[in-house]
Amino acid sequence: MSTRSEVSPGTQSQLLRWEEQTPTLPPRVEALRNGIIVSCQASPESPLHGPRFMAAMAQAAEMGGAVGFRVNGPDDVSAVRAVTARPIIGIHKRPQPGFEVYITPDFGSAAAVVRAGADIVAVDATQRPRPGAERLEDLIRRIHEELGVMVMADIATVEEGVRAVDAGADLVATTLVGFTPYTRDEPKPAVHVVRALAGRVKAPVIAEGGIWTVEDVRAVFDAGAFAAVIGSAITAPQLITQRFVGAVPNRP
Repeated sequence: MSTRSEVSPGTQSQLLRWEEQTPTLPPRVEALRNGIIVSCQASPESPLHGPRFMAAMAQAAEMGGAVGFRVNGPDDVSAVRAVTARPIIGIHKRPQPGFEVYITPDFGSAAAVVRAGADIVAVDATQRPRPGAERLEDLIRRIHEELGVMVMADIATVEEGVRAVDAGADLVATTLVGFTPYTRDEPKPAVHVVRALAGRVKAPVIAEGGIWTVEDVRAVFDAGAFAAVIGSAITAPQLITQRFVGAVPNRP
C-alpha cells in the first residue's frame, strides 16, 4: 500500500489540500485511513455462506492487517461484531422486483444492520429509482438523526458521488462503477473515478470494486483513495482458485 512518501508530488499536494480543508473525522472513520477494508460476504451458493464463516473470515483478515470490514445483513454483521472491535460498514442487500437498487434500499434495511453492530451504513446512492420512492437525501438524514451513524454512498459515476456528498453522505465509494447498465464498460478498479472524486469532494473517497493485485492497491491510493475495500481477491477461494487454474499452461 502506498504511503504519502511513495505517492507522486502532485498527488501528495492534493492529499495535503484535502486534509487542510476537511474537518477532523470521527475515530471510527479515521481508523480506516490508508487501510484495507475487507468485504466479508459470500453468496448463498458458496460453501462459506453464513455468519459463522464470515466471522472467521473477518478474524483471519484482521490477523492480516485489515482495518475494518464491509458486511452484508444483520446476521453476518452481528457475528462479525462478536469477534472484532474494528469498524464495520454494514449493508443489507434486499433485491425487490422492478428495482435495480438493492444495497440498503430503505431506512428499515439500514436500521437492521445498525442494531446488529454496524458503525457505518453503506447505501446505493445512484440516481436510480428507490423502492418506496424514498429520496436519497431523506434516507441519509434519517440514518444520521435516528440511527446516529455515518453514511457511505455507493456510487457508479463521479457526478453521483458529488451529488451524494451534497445530499449529506459522509464517505463515498466506487462500489458500483461497472455494475450499472450505464457504466458496464468502465474499467475496474475505477482509478479514474477515485482521482476525480478526490479532487472534487471533501468526504473520504473509498476505492472499491475490481481490486485484485497489489498494483491495483497502489494505483487507487496514488489516485487519492482514503481507504480501499477488497472482497473477492481475499474472501472468495473459488474465484482465487479459478484464476490460478486458468494460468496453468497446456491444461486440457
